[in-house]
Amino acid sequence: MNDMKNIDGVYFDFGGVISVSPMPKWEKTLYPYCESVGLSRRAAIDGFARFRSLWDSGETTFEDLYRHIFRVNALSEPSAEVLAEIRRLDAASWVDELRPDTLALMRELKAAGKKIGILSNMAPDFYDDYFKSACAEYIALADVEIISGFVRLCKPDPAIYALAAERIGIEPSRLMFYDDFESNVEAARKCGWQAQIYPPYR
Repeated sequence: MNDMKNIDGVYFDFGGVISVSPMPKWEKTLYPYCESVGLSRRAAIDGFARFRSLWDSGETTFEDLYRHIFRVNALSEPSAEVLAEIRRLDAASWVDELRPDTLALMRELKAAGKKIGILSNMAPDFYDDYFKSACAEYIALADVEIISGFVRLCKPDPAIYALAAERIGIEPSRLMFYDDFESNVEAARKCGWQAQIYPPYR
């Protein structure tokens, strides 16, 4: 555990922190399937990057997200079966491999009297259908969960960090945040938090 004597609460991101990064799995499963139904790897990557915030913020469903990605690439609307398979492959890549090192760290921090939070960009349907059951042990250790789709705010918006600090009841300067994206870490620092890029697993 890092030196936490000046830290009273620690927030953890989900992807890449609680779970192993899904990106290597996408290369082996999701992108090849997308290519098999006419959506190129590049179009899938760019579309998800451009429009994911609509899903994470609860403004659209996963299925409508991919309908939009197909549409902007001048492709026919995907069938319900295609959308179901894309969703299955995507979900599996997020929850099939969780990080035991993170669970151990959360338990260690909890035993040391620190408050634990989960702060993640995540759609409500993903939370309900996958995260809640797959990550039950992690959730049980959390004093606070800030999930973008429920609060209608996404990282790196400063408002989500303000809300997270308020909900956990700790001054930003005494909060630590672990995320796998530099933009989210930097945003937390600008809000007065201590924040670090979480080391990759293995």
